[in-house]
Amino acid sequence: MIPKKRKIVSTLALFACFLTALWGIFWLSFIIIDVVRHGITAINPSLFLKDPAPPGEEGGGLRNAFIGHLLLTVFATLIGVPIGVLGGTFLAEYGRKYKISRVISTLADIMVSVPAIIIGAFIYAIIVKPMGHFSGWAGACALGIIMIPTVLRTTENMLSLIPWTLREAAFALGAPYYKVIIQVVYKGAATGILTGIILSIARVTGEAAPLLFTAFNNNYFSLDMSQPIASLTVTIFQYAMGPYEDWHAQAWGAALMITLFILIATISGRILIKRRYRD
Repeated sequence: MIPKKRKIVSTLALFACFLTALWGIFWLSFIIIDVVRHGITAINPSLFLKDPAPPGEEGGGLRNAFIGHLLLTVFATLIGVPIGVLGGTFLAEYGRKYKISRVISTLADIMVSVPAIIIGAFIYAIIVKPMGHFSGWAGACALGIIMIPTVLRTTENMLSLIPWTLREAAFALGAPYYKVIIQVVYKGAATGILTGIILSIARVTGEAAPLLFTAFNNNYFSLDMSQPIASLTVTIFQYAMGPYEDWHAQAWGAALMITLFILIATISGRILIKRRYRD
């Protein structure tokens, strides 16, 4: 029999956990509902097909910011994903016998929690300042560095879950190690690695602080990554601080689109994780 005192303490602790979870869900729901309520009125074709109107004039859109943000995210993915996957592969496959692997894994865990603005300041110091101007490449590098730890740790963990017997079976057939990794290990861990990539993309999509130090912003449509380029997050920040109601409405619309993208990406990642463990 459980003592009465322990049972009371357990019930109180469970009730406290329930209240805190309910409190968090309430504010999360409140934020999402507020973004949807304000942003849905600003969703129209002009928001996606037109460039910003001059300050003080109504109309226009955020085509430059949508295209610029897409470019930054794509190039950040091209920078961060290969490094993260290869780094995770080294730690899981080749680095088991090296002590430095543990150091790299620990540093990756620390980097996941490093504020994004620190990464932006770092890229500003090593790229923007020597070049003498802001650029889209600097922004993509900052976002790519933010992605690396998440992809690296996910890849390492997923590859470590693949039974070593599968590798031994491939070795027995005469396959070299690199082919074992590509054709056996990667295929078995593909779902988990893809999940990490999706979650890392979802994270950098909502980052604004590092872009303030790197890509800065651009009020005009531009595809030149060597110059300042527009982004949704920085545009939301600037429009929200502006004095014009039309700017505020467009900022809400852009915030809604980013929220929907992150929500869809996160749900997709969770579905892939469940499917991976179910299979």
